[in-house]
Amino acid sequence: MDSKTAVLGLFGNPSRHSLSPVIQNYFLNHYKINSVYLTFEPRIEDIKKVFESAMNLGFTGLNITMPFKEEVFKLLDHAEGAARVIKAVNTVKFEYSKKGKPASAGFSTDGEGVIKSLKDMNFTFNRKTCILIGAGGAARSAVLSIVKKPVNCIYVFDIVPRKAQDLAKLISSSVLGAEGKIRVLNDIEKDNKIFESANLIMNCSPAGMHMDNNGRNEKKIPVPDWLSLKDKYVFDMVYNPAETCFLKKARNDGAKGIIPGIDMLVNQAAFSFKIWFGIMPEYKAIAGAKRKLSVFFH
Repeated sequence: MDSKTAVLGLFGNPSRHSLSPVIQNYFLNHYKINSVYLTFEPRIEDIKKVFESAMNLGFTGLNITMPFKEEVFKLLDHAEGAARVIKAVNTVKFEYSKKGKPASAGFSTDGEGVIKSLKDMNFTFNRKTCILIGAGGAARSAVLSIVKKPVNCIYVFDIVPRKAQDLAKLISSSVLGAEGKIRVLNDIEKDNKIFESANLIMNCSPAGMHMDNNGRNEKKIPVPDWLSLKDKYVFDMVYNPAETCFLKKARNDGAKGIIPGIDMLVNQAAFSFKIWFGIMPEYKAIAGAKRKLSVFFH
């Protein structure tokens, strides 16, 4: 580091165990950019003050994670693309000029990460039926990005039906042409004919995630075990463990394509990097970041 080193940061609480610094510092080193990526854990009541301090100190930009995605959105000078619909951001770029005060622009790169991960696995969207399991923040970005593609239908399922209904209503009212393409799946077991006809099954829930609870959650899969994933594309947004029980089932069932959470994790980070520096990490850089991450996963 020197006086010209640019600073990037992650705001989250907690953030100290985040893998974002591993990915972003790898990209910075790969492209020989004089910058450093650090983590910060502001208190929720201090987020406005800390955000403004980062901008006034000349930070290049930020990543934003829980619990600040919605709070930081409210502090922005302007938001772009998906962030304007979901009213949450995971990426901020600070804009500086010799005249006037600095400004902040907010983005959500999760949806772009989803689409790139699917395209990398040669998934084509035309007239496909998709089922997304879970209706939280991850699902919002995924549905918003997929609905803009020429898919036939997107079904959203959540164990709390109201959440799935609210998500469907949000996207249908925000995206031209989305109404009618998004439907709520009330019961995966009872609606098994819909499941059987689906081309893509995507887990946007925490089921299968490593949570240090004697492995109980890791053993969970988001669909009934008797439903076959044969010939389907299966996408799990959970990245720890690297191969979830859901993905193991997909492999054993003979899934057509398997997309692990690490793909989404690195791809959405790559789009953040592009926003800050105008460089989209190519295959070699993305593959290198994935190798760097492999030692952290169970």
